[in-house]
Amino acid sequence: MLRIENVTKTFATGLLPRRVKALDGLSLHVRSGEVYAFLGPNGAGKTTTIKIILGIIRADSGRVWIGDEEANRPEVRRKIGYLPDQPYFYEDLTAVEYLWLSGRLNGLSRGEIAGRIPRLLERVGLRGKEKQRLRTYSRGMLQRLGMAQALLHDPDLLILDEPMTGLDPIGRKEFRELILDLKREGKTIFFSSHILADAEMISDRIGILNRGRLVRETDLLTLQNEHNGEMEIVFQYFGNHEFSVQKAPLKIDLFDQGGVIHLNDRKSVFDAIRWVEESGGSVVSVQPKRKSLEDIFMEELQR
Repeated sequence: MLRIENVTKTFATGLLPRRVKALDGLSLHVRSGEVYAFLGPNGAGKTTTIKIILGIIRADSGRVWIGDEEANRPEVRRKIGYLPDQPYFYEDLTAVEYLWLSGRLNGLSRGEIAGRIPRLLERVGLRGKEKQRLRTYSRGMLQRLGMAQALLHDPDLLILDEPMTGLDPIGRKEFRELILDLKREGKTIFFSSHILADAEMISDRIGILNRGRLVRETDLLTLQNEHNGEMEIVFQYFGNHEFSVQKAPLKIDLFDQGGVIHLNDRKSVFDAIRWVEESGGSVVSVQPKRKSLEDIFMEELQR
């Protein structure tokens, strides 16, 4: 659905302009019907990439494709729904008026707009607030309205720049569920985020950008199965048994009636199990310690 091929972009900065490379030969592809998380620290080039896809700025070199067509044509970009990191809203309008304006700018007919607005407001959790002036909306409500605007013309590809910004935990959960619903409907979602836990929950694949380069790309299944050779033993204990941390194998975290032993390799597993049983405990599970998305993200940036 989306292909970026060897895209480079430089900017001139400072009073005595010097060239700064924002993107350095970036190439990636997003498959049709998947959720792709585009991750990276501030200044990595994520928003620059999104602006090039949308034609807001031009790349110095390289090409961008939407499906089988280059993205530099307006009719091709109609396939995209876009939610910016900091969308601008006319605060004197209501949600309905704002969506009518967006729909007309998208070339939708009056009948299409009238039919879609109630369903979208219901879907993003703004039903009952559609006639309030936008100046009364919270940051999270505006973010929901921005999502409704992105969906209004029924695009094939959704590009979301920090879509969870300003949402409380309930709002983030609802947004995650909405993105997964859109995926089930066959939509393709490409989103940037600083909230790694959300990205790990809903993504099929992730790409990590650092200093304008794609330093890591992997699918969620590979990520979930990746580990560094460490093991974890979870155990329980009951009664008044004393657990001596000094005698425990390597690192141990004790909790109320339970704990976790962290081992550097598999060789010490049986010694650790024996220690638990001799101390009056019961082993619950033995499993490799898998890397989280945060672990991998930090490793790639440090590298």
